Amino acid sequence: MCVRLAWTVVGVLLLCGCATMNYSSPRPASEVSQCIAAGWRKVPSSGWELPVSVTKPGDYYFVDVVLVRDFPTFLPIHSMWAKVRDTQSGSATQYRRNLQISHKRIDRVVVACQSGTD
Repeated sequence: MCVRLAWTVVGVLLLCGCATMNYSSPRPASEVSQCIAAGWRKVPSSGWELPVSVTKPGDYYFVDVVLVRDFPTFLPIHSMWAKVRDTQSGSATQYRRNLQISHKRIDRVVVACQSGTD
């Protein structure tokens, strides 16, 4: 029984994509971050909007989606986020997603926003 449960957990984790990716863009960080936020809001096929926020905690924009909060501290658990910084030639994006089963549409938003084909 425990072996079956362990294999089930491993199988689910393999299906869920956890990854950190880095991109560069000729577009400024403010445009890329707003594009990512707008695209992520529209990703669910259910018609609901994802709770996306964009903040500027320092020299970068932080775009994130908080789907759950940790119990008992109620601190946010970021299911996906992007840090977008200005560079000499445009911007650089560090993108992280955690445990996203259907992540292709989410990834496409980030890639499209880098090139301006959003």
